[in-house]
Amino acid sequence: MGGLSRQQRRALCDQVVRRLDLPPSATYRDACRRTGELMGELLGAQVELRFIALHNTPFSGATVRRADGTYVVFCARSRSWYHRLGILLHELAHVLLGHQPASLSDRAGMSRLTPHMPGKMARILAGRTSHVGDDEQQAEELADQLLERLTERRGRGPEQPAAEVAPHVKRIAEGLAHYPSKIPRE
Repeated sequence: MGGLSRQQRRALCDQVVRRLDLPPSATYRDACRRTGELMGELLGAQVELRFIALHNTPFSGATVRRADGTYVVFCARSRSWYHRLGILLHELAHVLLGHQPASLSDRAGMSRLTPHMPGKMARILAGRTSHVGDDEQQAEELADQLLERLTERRGRGPEQPAAEVAPHVKRIAEGLAHYPSKIPRE
């Protein structure tokens, strides 16, 4: 599927938000879990989410199709569930846009090993580099819109930024709002 128009992306975001069906009280962790479930529904297969340490790698997430037809979605293990949600929404965007995931049976993907990762994991994630250029940009744009729509639905608390703050700054601030301060308040 090629690039979507702004109107098509907006309609797709509306659909995804409805299908995620997150209550106002849902946490980012709940949203991550539900995103994995939705990926399984859309792919018509079992999807396993794995949060792993991805140090010194050019990516923060990857979706891999196993030989048995199930999928595993690797996501950087971050202390912030908001950050994890952004990564998972990017992987969901690839599915929504019809981009093909890496496959354990893809010999070309298997040959692009990353030397700094353990053997099997490197072989699994190596295929992720098959999504380059336009695919990545399209997935990132759609994921950003989805994240914005999902965070809009959450009530704005006193610690969250005002509406005139740039959207990317707002998303960063919302992600950090859930970390308790180590500085005692007077």
